[in-house]
Amino acid sequence: MNPVLSREILERFRTRRAPWFIFAWTLGIGVVGYVVYLVSQQVANNFFGMGRLVAAGFMGRFLFQAMALLMMTAVVMVVPGVAALTIVGERERQTLSLLQVTQLSPLQLILGKLASSLSYFLLLLVAVAPIRALPLLFGGMSFGDIFAALGMMLVTAAMIGSVSLAISARARSSRGAVAGAYTVSFLIAFFTVAMLLAELLVVRGAGNAIVPPRGREVFSSWLNPYVAMVDAVDAPLSLRRDFQFTPFTPIEALLFARQGISSGVTGGFGMGGGELVAPFDPNGQQEVRLRRGSVWVRTLIIYAVVTALALLRAARVVRAPSARPFRLKRYRRAAA
Repeated sequence: MNPVLSREILERFRTRRAPWFIFAWTLGIGVVGYVVYLVSQQVANNFFGMGRLVAAGFMGRFLFQAMALLMMTAVVMVVPGVAALTIVGERERQTLSLLQVTQLSPLQLILGKLASSLSYFLLLLVAVAPIRALPLLFGGMSFGDIFAALGMMLVTAAMIGSVSLAISARARSSRGAVAGAYTVSFLIAFFTVAMLLAELLVVRGAGNAIVPPRGREVFSSWLNPYVAMVDAVDAPLSLRRDFQFTPFTPIEALLFARQGISSGVTGGFGMGGGELVAPFDPNGQQEVRLRRGSVWVRTLIIYAVVTALALLRAARVVRAPSARPFRLKRYRRAAA
């Protein structure tokens, strides 16, 4: 195990605040999950008039999607605050120079700091795992959906953590590092939503203020982690015979529009050049032949490049300063 990771885990998880924070985190997620359950139950019973089995499947899908969006928001809110203090905290405690003279390379040091930051977030995910697995009891989704959502959360956490480490390595104070990390995190998560809305207003079809012209690419969607997570969960993209509004529905409308299909946000389904490759299955779903590649693949590539560049930049900053040749010559002449 990386020595930096081992030390960080022992220090962080043995503090007095750690168990209380985990307790408050679990209680908060549990309360939010119960509220979402009540909302889904009310919608299933009053608005759709479904049978018991159909209502249970809808409630499971509604719960899972709401919790997935909530946990992605937790990535945006928790990871920057943890990762931004790793390097600048060592500099303020005057212990960074001790790490620089160890046998660890700068990249190993940075990777250890990143792993320690992500391990804290992983602990928070494990603490609420029973709550996140609760939708499986209702049906309407699968283990694959959970793993796809968790995968995009971890990729987003690694990217935001790496950028926060690069900011922490350059920052002169903890306050500046935290402010910079949260600024970048909010830009990635929420400013890209504004970019997405602006692009939709520019490229939208005549009289259509919700989705762009069917089959047109929306490039700003490649940067948003929420769109990537919904696309990863919905892959392969498929239509549902019964339109049911869920937390993913607005983003799914955008994904359908990219493939040339007008989805059920306006009621029903209409084809605009997209192709269906199979009839509706017993679950009421129909697979779509994709005209464009998946958004989550593009997002994954972009996040991987940003992560690598941020880690290399942080490793370069924390590298131990080397003596300059002309100073060595001066010192040797003075000693002689």
